Amino acid sequence: MNSIPIDPDVISLFDELGPPASVAAADLTGEELRQGMRDANAVFTRGAEPIAVHRVTDESVQGRGGKIPVRVYSPETPTSVIVYLHGGAWIGGDIDTHDLVTRRLSRDTGAVVVSVDYRMLPEHPFPAPFDDAYDAVVWARSLHPGLPFLVAGDSAGGTLSACVALRARDEDGPRIDGQVLVYPGIDDNLDTPSMHAFRDSSPTSVENLRFFFQQYASNEAALGSPYALPGRATSLAGLPPAIVAIAGHDLLRSAEEDYARRLQGDGVPVTVQLDPELVHAWIEFAPRVPAADRAFTRLTDAVNELVGRVSLPI
Repeated sequence: MNSIPIDPDVISLFDELGPPASVAAADLTGEELRQGMRDANAVFTRGAEPIAVHRVTDESVQGRGGKIPVRVYSPETPTSVIVYLHGGAWIGGDIDTHDLVTRRLSRDTGAVVVSVDYRMLPEHPFPAPFDDAYDAVVWARSLHPGLPFLVAGDSAGGTLSACVALRARDEDGPRIDGQVLVYPGIDDNLDTPSMHAFRDSSPTSVENLRFFFQQYASNEAALGSPYALPGRATSLAGLPPAIVAIAGHDLLRSAEEDYARRLQGDGVPVTVQLDPELVHAWIEFAPRVPAADRAFTRLTDAVNELVGRVSLPI
């Protein structure tokens, strides 16, 4: 499925993490999983240079489930507004683990970036993470109503971004001008070509991935809902233009490619960024892996191009 090998710098970086954990995700507590993700992130960003942004403020948004912490990155002259939803399997990650990501996104696009610290599993099952994401988008839409407005996220955050776009379409919610989906989870089908092709080389096992999907998208509230997994939507027509960034060696690759084709088939403009030498989570280790750094530049170039195409209503 992929004749291009994993970038050797990626392999070296993961070697620093040590051998794969022998304990399954299902046997760990939420806090143990979060700490493991924080430890990995510390390796991914070790020695990274700070990225300056004109103004950074920590604020809170009133959501239906209570206060939602957000971090707002503001350039002097913003070009757009991007709500960013971090990855971490709906269990880990936060606005601190993704601070370098959101700083770079703001610097390289000139956008006001709103990073959302949504509630997570297992303490807060679906729809809590999704509700927080949507409520934060509603709030952020009013910050600069004259500017293009995008939702973005990586992995679980990419899933949330796609689902927020679906709900905004279905409920005549806030206007979203673009969706930036970085290796998102699309559905819980584990019998795909990429699941079989990369099961032995993926940093995440298929069994752990099964656990994460079951925890998030299989409770009564989530079962069958396209707002849990966007691949469940019967139609993608009327959604905003999309950027779909796909890692070449990713268990999720087949579902992401299928979703991009479905978007295109339903008339949605789509830019597909395939990085054949990279693996899931590359946006987090861009500070240390040149190939991931280049992929990040391609991503922000695509965002800038998308923003430049946005035609705002008069």
